[in-house]
Amino acid sequence: MKFSLTDKENKMKPMRIFLVMVLAITILGASTCAKNNDDDGGDDADLPNFIQESCSGCSQETVLSNGFRFISYVKNIGGSGKIGMTISSSKGSATKEFAVTANTSYVFSADVPAQAKGSASFTYMAKFPGKAGFTDARTKNGFDCTGAPANMVLNKR
Repeated sequence: MKFSLTDKENKMKPMRIFLVMVLAITILGASTCAKNNDDDGGDDADLPNFIQESCSGCSQETVLSNGFRFISYVKNIGGSGKIGMTISSSKGSATKEFAVTANTSYVFSADVPAQAKGSASFTYMAKFPGKAGFTDARTKNGFDCTGAPANMVLNKR
């Protein structure tokens, strides 16, 4: 059995293919635009986003019997959510999750065990999440880190 197309059907075949291609490209383009509206699938304004906040006269660190308590003053200019904080040293690390509220100021502190040692130094670093993201880094000369950080606390100011 042999099928043959009429002249009219032969002329319509390319038009149908063209319309199907235009429809496919339109559908593909619409779905691509919807997916690529944002690179992480969410609104960055809804994510926690920390900046440094000044605190005139406030202590930046406290000397402990076995080291230091480092203190950071920050503000969440983003949305509410949960953040994970990790403080590491050559002797170990500490990780803790905190629930944070939008547009709120906080005091963060972490204890780092250390001992006096004339030729040594170590750097404390706390990185706060977000697009702005603030990193509080301080070097302590004349001291050697002797253990993992501990006692991480994040309190509203």
